[in-house]
Amino acid sequence: MIRAFISVNLTPEIHRKIGEVEQSFNIKGIKLVEPEMVHVTLKFLGNIEESMVGDIEATLKNVTVKPFLAGFRSLGGFPNTKSPRVIWIGAQGDFNGLNEQVEGLMEGLGFKREGRFEPHVTIGRVKFSTPEQKQKLPQLFEKYKDYDAGSMYVDSICLMKSTLGPNGPKYDVLKEIKLAR
Repeated sequence: MIRAFISVNLTPEIHRKIGEVEQSFNIKGIKLVEPEMVHVTLKFLGNIEESMVGDIEATLKNVTVKPFLAGFRSLGGFPNTKSPRVIWIGAQGDFNGLNEQVEGLMEGLGFKREGRFEPHVTIGRVKFSTPEQKQKLPQLFEKYKDYDAGSMYVDSICLMKSTLGPNGPKYDVLKEIKLAR
C-alpha cells in the first residue's frame, strides 16, 4: 500500500518566495512546511494498492481542463486568522474546475468525493497555541494579506506518493499527467 494524493506542484521560484515569507512565521508551536514541498492538493486518495497507479494515471488523462496561469497570493488561516490551525497562501486560477474534474474521475474509481475545496497551499500548521503566537500572528496576517508569491503556468497534475517519517512526510512524483492543450 502507498499513501497517495493528486496535486499541482509549484515552480522552484515560487518555492523560494514561500520560503522567504515562512521565515516570519517561524514561531514556537507552528510547524512550517518545507518550502520545496508546498503544493496545491487537488485530491487526497489515502492508502491505495500500488497496482492502482496505472488505472489512476489512465483516468487522470481524461481531465479536459486546459493549461492556465495560476497566481499564489494573499495569506490567511483556516478556520480563521483569529485562531488558525492552518496557515495558507491562496491559489488563483482554474483550480476549482481542475478539482471538480479530478473528484469526478476519482469517484469513478471508487474514491469518495471530498465536500469542499478551497484552492490554497499550506505553508504551516499550528500545533499548539502560545502567547507569542497570539501577539504576532494578527500582525503577520495583516502584513501579508496582500502577499504575492508569484505566478506560474499550470500545464500538468501529479499523482504523488507520501511517505511519513520521523522528520515529516517525503513526497515523490509517481506520475505526471499533462493537461490537454
